[in-house]
Amino acid sequence: MLMQVHDTGFEIVEEPPRRSKIYEAEWKFRIGQAVRLSELSAIVLSRYRSAAGMEIYNIWIAGDAYGRPIRSAAAKALQ
Repeated sequence: MLMQVHDTGFEIVEEPPRRSKIYEAEWKFRIGQAVRLSELSAIVLSRYRSAAGMEIYNIWIAGDAYGRPIRSAAAKALQ
């Protein structure tokens, strides 16, 4: 709501609603997709974008995970 002040008083002016911006992200990998991190086989659990716009994936390492079965990796590190 805006208020305009005149010499004779004030008037309330309705502000038109803002359009919400629709953002459709394109991802390199799908959730549930099999990927490779170096020589390790993994499955994508979730994904998000950093403030800089990089794709970050949370992955589950199948097989021997060297004590760390769930890891985060940038898209450029995955195949």
